[in-house]
Amino acid sequence: MASKIKVDQIEGSTADTITIPTGQTFTVTDGIPVASGGTGLASFTAGDILYATGATTLAKLTKGTAEQVLAMNSGATAPDWGSVDLTVLPTITVAKGGTNISSFAAGDILYATGATTLAKLAKGTAAQALVMNAGATAPEWVAASGGKTVKRAYYTYATRTAGSGSSGVIFNFTTSYIPVDPTVNDIQVQMVCPIRATASDWSYYGMRFAKSGGSNYDQLGIGHHYTDGDSYQSTYAVMYNIAAGTLAAGTYTVSLYAGDSNASRTTQYYCLNTSDNSYVGAQTTATLMLTEWKN
Repeated sequence: MASKIKVDQIEGSTADTITIPTGQTFTVTDGIPVASGGTGLASFTAGDILYATGATTLAKLTKGTAEQVLAMNSGATAPDWGSVDLTVLPTITVAKGGTNISSFAAGDILYATGATTLAKLAKGTAAQALVMNAGATAPEWVAASGGKTVKRAYYTYATRTAGSGSSGVIFNFTTSYIPVDPTVNDIQVQMVCPIRATASDWSYYGMRFAKSGGSNYDQLGIGHHYTDGDSYQSTYAVMYNIAAGTLAAGTYTVSLYAGDSNASRTTQYYCLNTSDNSYVGAQTTATLMLTEWKN
């Protein structure tokens, strides 16, 4: 049978420590008050939070529900759980590691306007370049410049070919060049071709840039004029820039053509091959390079 002892004070016999033997339980029915270093509470539930209600009193707040936040009640006397509208919270300043900007649009770029301030620059449009403004104070989007190459095509021609009469086409380099956008891009045409004229009087050579299916050729360059006699040989070379807006969209052919002062004379013009090395040495292949670029 359990016994009951009523005393006003318990002290250790030799020191200030009172020991509860192993296996024994010391139970304080009404709890240890805050003034004595306790909580004054006899039990808790998982998630409870203690808070002071006075200088020597504590209370417990049960845990809130999912996504609730802990804040002071309307009277600012105790904490409680509730919902908070995050949209009304103040933005975090740059000095605190934030941006001090509450929203962004896709593609925005942040840049500093001062030691503790940031601003946002909206995204540019297609093909624009990011540069510093005239005052060198902030970035801005501007139209790209500087001759950006958008397409390059290279062709060779090594077949001996003849043209005759006053306007014979010697050969077509290509029938499949499609400009990316001739309305905004320039097209630079570079052609080098070894040739031989088997005619007296003078002859001329030129280059044409023609739209496939069209009836007319656009003359882009004229070669050298010759006044020598038969078997005159040389190298035709031309570089020509077709300005943006000159050509319409479509597929184009680049041709080498020839003419003669006498339309009735049969005159031949060759893209030389190895059988003609006695005239031009090692150069036997005609070359063409088309470079489309944005000015």
